[in-house]
Amino acid sequence: MALTVSFVVAFAAVAAAVVMHVADSATAPSSAAAPAAEARAGAGQPIMQEGRLIAVTPNSLTAQSADGVARTYVIDAQTNGITMSGSQVGNPADAFAVNDEVAILGVTRDGANVATVVAHREATGGNAAPMDYALP
Repeated sequence: MALTVSFVVAFAAVAAAVVMHVADSATAPSSAAAPAAEARAGAGQPIMQEGRLIAVTPNSLTAQSADGVARTYVIDAQTNGITMSGSQVGNPADAFAVNDEVAILGVTRDGANVATVVAHREATGGNAAPMDYALP
């Protein structure tokens, strides 16, 4: 399965953030060893999926990959939704509908899949406006 360039970049950014978080926790003083371990445990395991949305609610999205694997993702005020019309942080469910082709990047935390980025397939692969498009 070929990953699009923008999806790979988004995954690399999240992976770098996780590495930096773990590195920062590892350099903490020894008296903070227990909180650092808790922080690493709460960081979650990175997860990604490309597929078609089969369910959309205000609090979750369920996507099914081409191989038939379906996963439900929690969406919240920090989930970034990316469409051809732009990027929206918070309440991205309004931007998506059943049967939309998407790429999802998130983490598995405490047994739940939490989406950090949901992008319409048409907005990946260099098809959307550059990230700095609206900057002065």
